[in-house]
Amino acid sequence: MYDIIFIGGGPAGYEGAITAGKRGLKTAVVEMNNLGGTCLHWGCIPTKALLHNVKLLKQLKSSSRAGITVESINIDIEALSKYKNRVVSKLTKGIELLFKKYNVELIQGRGKVTASDTVLVDDERECKAKNIVIATGSKSAELPFLKVDGTFVINSDMALELKDIPETLLVVGAGAVGLELGLVYTYLGSQVTVVEILDQILPGSDTELVEILKNELKKQKMKIHTSTSASNPSINQETKTISLDFKQGEKVWKEEFSRVMLSVGRVPNTTGIFHESINIKHDKSGFILTNDNLQTTVSTIFACGDVVGNPLLAHKASHQAIAIVEFIAEGKEMAHHPIPGAVFTFPEFASIGLSEGEAKARGMKIKIGRFPYSAGSRSNAIDEKNGLVKVIADENNTLLGAHIVGAEAGELMPILNYAISKKMKAETFKEMIFIHPTLGENIWEAVGEISGASIHL
Repeated sequence: MYDIIFIGGGPAGYEGAITAGKRGLKTAVVEMNNLGGTCLHWGCIPTKALLHNVKLLKQLKSSSRAGITVESINIDIEALSKYKNRVVSKLTKGIELLFKKYNVELIQGRGKVTASDTVLVDDERECKAKNIVIATGSKSAELPFLKVDGTFVINSDMALELKDIPETLLVVGAGAVGLELGLVYTYLGSQVTVVEILDQILPGSDTELVEILKNELKKQKMKIHTSTSASNPSINQETKTISLDFKQGEKVWKEEFSRVMLSVGRVPNTTGIFHESINIKHDKSGFILTNDNLQTTVSTIFACGDVVGNPLLAHKASHQAIAIVEFIAEGKEMAHHPIPGAVFTFPEFASIGLSEGEAKARGMKIKIGRFPYSAGSRSNAIDEKNGLVKVIADENNTLLGAHIVGAEAGELMPILNYAISKKMKAETFKEMIFIHPTLGENIWEAVGEISGASIHL
C-alpha cells in the first residue's frame, strides 16, 4: 500500500512525488512517457533553450550599434536541435536521480483509477494507495475546421522538432506558446504571421503593456493580425502550400503559407483516467472540479496542474502538488495566492495580480505607478530601453497587481509576487534597497510613483 500515487510525471507529479519522498511517504509515480511531462520535453524547457540561442542572433544583428561588426552569421539547425535535446536530457536524468535518492518508485505505463484507493496500470498491475493524485496535464487543442496532419498543419510539439524551417509560417493563436515559437521561427528565417481572433495578443493581459509588446514584435518582422478569424483551409499538393481565408472587420483576404502552427489552447488529459464507477465531476471543458484543497468529489483522490484548469502553468502545477502533499501529511490547508506568469518573447512580458482593466471592472479606486525602461540606468547600459513597469494599487496604496514588459521581466517578477501576495503597501516596498545599477530599480521606481517616492521621473 502506497501513501500516495501520482498519475502523471510532469512538474506536478514529479515535484509532488519528490516532496512526498522527502517526508518519508511511500510514493509512486505512474507515467507512460518520460519524466518531466510536457513542460520539460515539449514546452517550457526546449522552448526557452531555443529562445536563448535565437536571442544571440538578435544581439549579433544589433551589435554594430556598440561598435562590434559581425561579418556573417550561419545557423546550424541540427546543432541547435541537439543543444535543445542535451538540455532536456540532462534535466530528465536529474529527476531520475532524485527519484532514487528519495525512494520514489517510477511505474511505467498508463494509469487508470478503478477505485478510491486503486490504480490499474496498463490493465494489468493493480496498485493500492491511501491517496491518489491526478496530474496528467493537457495536450494541444485543434480547431473544428483545422486539424493537425504533421505536414501542413502542426502543433507546438512538432514545431520544436526543427526538422526544417518553412519559408512562411502562420501561427493561429497569439498566446504565450504562439508568440514564443513564432519568434523562434522568425529569427531562424521564416516569415511569420500571427492571427488572433480576440482583440489583443496575450488575451486577458494588461492592454497597455500588451500594445507595447505587439509593437516590439512587429519591429522584429512578425506580422500580427488581431480581431481576425481564419477559415476554409485549402492544401495545394503541387506547390506544397496551404491557404486560408481571413476576415478582420469588413476586410477579407486569402493568404498562402508553407505551414500552419496551431496555438489555440489546450485540453485536459482526462480521457480514460477514471473507471465509469468513479464519480468524479468535471466542468463543461473536461477539467476536473476540486475543492480548495484540490480534493475531487472522492476525498482520497486529488487533482492538480493543467487538469484542474487555468492558468495552465508548470509552476502552478508544482505549487499545487506540493500543497497536496502537505495537506495529506499534516492537514495544512492550501494557501491561494495570485499566480504569476511570463512570456519569454523579446522583450519579455510578466504579470501577477489585477490588471488596470480588471481593477476598474470591479469598481475599485486605484493608483497606478509606471516607470519606463528608457529612464533606467541599467536598461540604457545594456541597450534594453524598450519596456515599462506598471504597478496597480488600491486607494490605500496596497499593491494589487504588477505587469512588466521589458528585459528579464520574468526574473524581476518574484519580488513583486511576494509584495502582492503579502498585500504590501507601496510605502513599505520603497524601504527596500535595490542594487545600483540593476533592472530591479525600475520596479522600485514604479512602486515609488504610487507613494510619491520615485526619483527618476
